[in-house]
Amino acid sequence: MSIDIDQTQKRDLVKLLTSISKQCELEALGIVNRQGISLAFFVGAGADADLLSAISAAITSTGESVTSKMNHGDLNDMVIRGKTGFTILATAGPFILIGASKEIHSIGLTLNTIRESVPKLKKILVRD
Repeated sequence: MSIDIDQTQKRDLVKLLTSISKQCELEALGIVNRQGISLAFFVGAGADADLLSAISAAITSTGESVTSKMNHGDLNDMVIRGKTGFTILATAGPFILIGASKEIHSIGLTLNTIRESVPKLKKILVRD
């Protein structure tokens, strides 16, 4: 299954992802749909983009269940932090913006950048 986007969307998407990567030190940066199918993904050596896409969709689905059951409103983003790195998942309509890094000191900057990028991503990809 593929996700069809036109040339303008591709160009704007590359600009957005380039901007995010310039602002943050990320080992992984990607956009997937809610079924875990990758639209764009940039990962370092040894990382599996397909696996990360599928896991991100599953985790986002679980996060949405939690926010719904707890009456917290719509899920915006999640931070998954380990001893040696973190992953941020942010919802953008039917898509998920993913950023991951081993540079734990940059978590605040990355979270802020991802949050600021979600409306831009939705503007590029979400058609009314």
